[in-house]
This record gives sequence, structure tokens and C-alpha cells, in this order.
Amino acid sequence: MNEGIITKLETPPVEPDLIAPWRRNVWLYGLRVPFSLVFVGWMTFAEVLSPKFNLEIYLYSLLAVFLGLVVGAHYIDIGASREKFSPFFPGIPAAMVWIGILAVVAGGAVGVFMALKWNLLFLVFVAIEGFAAYAYPSEKPRMVHSYLGFGLTWGTIPFLAAYFIQSGAVSLLALAASVFVGISVVMMHHLAIMSRESPGWKDALYLLKLYRNSVYAISLIAVLGKVLGI
Repeated sequence: MNEGIITKLETPPVEPDLIAPWRRNVWLYGLRVPFSLVFVGWMTFAEVLSPKFNLEIYLYSLLAVFLGLVVGAHYIDIGASREKFSPFFPGIPAAMVWIGILAVVAGGAVGVFMALKWNLLFLVFVAIEGFAAYAYPSEKPRMVHSYLGFGLTWGTIPFLAAYFIQSGAVSLLALAASVFVGISVVMMHHLAIMSRESPGWKDALYLLKLYRNSVYAISLIAVLGKVLGI
């Protein structure tokens, strides 16, 4: 959502990403772009931050994340909250939850393959994120669906997982960066809530845009640095 669109809005959006072209179709909206790109941006930054970088690992990481945490978790969320989204997408199929679950399983299978090929300890991250991909959107158990749960499972732990599968270890730098990422995604989540509930919703939308673009820039600069060796 660009600044011109934000300025023209007269009422806060129900969801910051419930805009064209994503609102044309529930399956397309379920990808939750551009928020999913923030997740991919931090994952990319974590992997290129590693002293070692393997392009094959990165591509498998993208596939696992896309299946499990982009398609899977979000389809489960929408399918389990059909009443919330029905005013915008009438007739949401009940099968959306099951398609989401299958996507989570497929993402987990990719993660298991990565662990078997590169590092068995990666299975710990696969298990945690596979559980979170179902537990957070379905709110079972309830404690997972919290700011702490969101920060850990959508920020800190995925960041560490991405760094670990590339490097085979977790450095103090990666740990520190992962804590920041966890806190920052919680702030993003809260700004998304403010964008529909706060009197300062336009400011919240602007800050969300600023945050997203900052993550994109950080990951792009990191990739260029890795490619150029600087």
C-alpha cells in the first residue's frame, strides 16, 4: 500500500493487506503478501549472514517456507476463521483448512529432507515450526497464539533455523540478530492491529510500509554483499 493510497483512505482497512490485487481471490489472499515477503526477507538475510552459503540449501529453504509457513499456516488461518473473512470472500470452502494442513506436511517433508541431507539437528527446527504452522493460526494451544508465540515462531526461531542450516552452528551474532527480528515482527503485528483499531491508523499503515521496505532493503544489500564478497 503506497503513501498515496494511504492518504486517500477515509476509513481504516479491515486488514492492511486486504487490498487489490490480493483481495480478488481467497486463495490468492491466503498468500498474505506483502507480509509473507517480510518473512522471506529475514530468512534470506539469515542465510547470507552465515559464513557459508549454499544456493541449493537456500532454494530448498524457500520451498519449505512457502509450503509450510506461507500457504499452510495462512490457509489454516483463513479456513478456521471463515466467519471473519466471509464478508470479503463469500463461500470460503471448508477444505481450505485441509489444504493448509497438507501444505504444512509438505513443507515439513522438505525440511526433513534438508535435515537428512545436511544436518540432522535441523529436525529440531522443523518440528517446532511444523507445530507452530498449525498451532498458531488454529489457536490450539491458546498460549501459542500470543505476542511471545508470534515473535518466537515467526521471527526468532525461523531466523536461527535459516542461519543454522547454512552454517551448521549458531553464532552469538545470529542469536542477537534473531532476538531483534523476533521483537520487530511483533511490532509489525501490533502495527497491523493498530492500522484497523487505532485513531492513528494512517500512521500505523505508513510505519508498516516503512518496516517492510526496510526489511527488503536489508536483505537485498546482504545478498549483494554475499555475491560481491564485500
